[in-house]
Amino acid sequence: MKRNIIFMFLVLLTFKAGLGQTQTILSDEFKPAVFGILKTKAEFDLDNSKMRFEVRNARFGAKGKINPYFSYKVEIDLSDEGKVKSLDNYVIFTPVSNLDFYLGQRNIQFSTDFVRSPAENIFANRSFTAKYLNDGMRDIGFYANYRLPNLSFPLDITFGAVNGEGNNNPQWIDQPNLIGRVIAGHDNGFRLASNVYYGQVVNRKYLAMFGEEIRYVSGNFFIESEYVNSNWTDTLRIRRQDDGMYIHSYYNFKLKNSMISVLTPTARFDAMGFSVFEGSTEAQRVTFGLNTGFSPKQFTAEIRFNYEKYFKSSLPVETDKITLELIAVF
Repeated sequence: MKRNIIFMFLVLLTFKAGLGQTQTILSDEFKPAVFGILKTKAEFDLDNSKMRFEVRNARFGAKGKINPYFSYKVEIDLSDEGKVKSLDNYVIFTPVSNLDFYLGQRNIQFSTDFVRSPAENIFANRSFTAKYLNDGMRDIGFYANYRLPNLSFPLDITFGAVNGEGNNNPQWIDQPNLIGRVIAGHDNGFRLASNVYYGQVVNRKYLAMFGEEIRYVSGNFFIESEYVNSNWTDTLRIRRQDDGMYIHSYYNFKLKNSMISVLTPTARFDAMGFSVFEGSTEAQRVTFGLNTGFSPKQFTAEIRFNYEKYFKSSLPVETDKITLELIAVF
């Protein structure tokens, strides 16, 4: 850990020095944009009368354009549940408008809730689908993304192939895992998305994951739901299945002439198990929260208060809890 921190410190110093030397000759369009995300929280376990403080995320990165055809993103997390992790590190080639090719490491493009940044997760703790069903789905690979924005119902289409060996693990493989994702709709109004992921990972052969999403946005109102199904063959050649779903919503109350810019009540129901629609669940909960925004831009500077109530849980770490979280995005 100590060596990792020293290494990252040296990288940041080198980057800062290089940025200072090139700033005077780069146009604004091609200057690197440095960014960061900090999520800190205090949690109170109501079932066991315990508490803890945590730095959930301490992300730092840079992104930008080299020229009209090449761009990039690099990102690390100095405290992903106490560990230093290499995150998004990829190059983008854009030969024509609305067509991008990605090569490098990033979150596997499956599930809107999973690919959101930590600051945009809406709640202090992620949904079951993002935390458990999509766990470990960051990999090295190739993606093609094509957008048709001028249709009455715009389309965003992504196909990809990845190693299937996980985060920062460039192992030789017989064949890659395959990803497909299609998003249809506008940012406002209804939007639909379908996802598929096929291949194999450690201890899971013939992995097949499917996901369906629906979202509706109207002004300050937001509601979204998603269902994910995962099935695979284990080391004993037994076919297994997990699935999960969530529905969450919020409403932004905009305030003027106040230190507080936005008040956002939030609510979520989520469940996971062997078959959530047939009642075979491992965990079910509701989450109620209030996000207090101190910037007109949402998910930038917030204090969040969440209450989680479990109706069923076979997971020891999942207990009724109250969470106080602070978020800073720069």
